[in-house]
Amino acid sequence: MQEFETDYIEKLIEIMKNNELTEITLEDERSSLFIQSSGYKPIIKEKEVCVEETITQNEEPVLPKEEEKKNLVPIVSNMIGLYFSKPSPSEEPFVKVGDVIKEGQVICIIETIKLMNKITSDVSGKVAEICIEDGKPVEYGQTIMYIEKN
Repeated sequence: MQEFETDYIEKLIEIMKNNELTEITLEDERSSLFIQSSGYKPIIKEKEVCVEETITQNEEPVLPKEEEKKNLVPIVSNMIGLYFSKPSPSEEPFVKVGDVIKEGQVICIIETIKLMNKITSDVSGKVAEICIEDGKPVEYGQTIMYIEKN
């Protein structure tokens, strides 16, 4: 069986990420390679809403009114992975609703391919809403939290 170069596999993984693929298979007469993502569940962008109440299957989500969102700045994920609100399970979260934060402050970690990526805030302000539960998947472009700008 042919062995694949690490660089080649890393390039395939990058292609998967860039094209939002969940799996890829390569085969020839002598060998085969199958790569599958870590099993995150895709999120439908049209239904991306931060709601604190439980929604039953037949209810429509309650969206914040446009005037309520005027001063809110969404912090969105620039990668896919798992969202972590704390540096470790035994420590306090980086931020909580109501915390005043500064631009450049670490607000969470997103784990991608076993790498812990610290995510920082683009703005200063007060944390108005956190949209993702600890340990849950996050998609590229998904809103992580809203900051009420000063």
